[in-house]
Amino acid sequence: MKEVLSKNEIKYAYIDVCESVGTLKKFLTLRDTADVYKDIRENSHRAGIPCIVIDNDVILVDGPEQMQELIEQYHLKEN
Repeated sequence: MKEVLSKNEIKYAYIDVCESVGTLKKFLTLRDTADVYKDIRENSHRAGIPCIVIDNDVILVDGPEQMQELIEQYHLKEN
């Protein structure tokens, strides 16, 4: 996803949830409370990564094609 964002010159903050216990705890809190993670919490053994947060919307990203669609949908690319 970083590659698609960078290619489109989108400014973003990349957070590696494995870099510290604090960042992992923040991600787990998000995963344990966000509605988008309900299916993952109840039916899956996935972590729910990668995800992106846009305007307080938590979105699970399933590949570079979806990332490109999100760029268009949220008008993230500056003209």
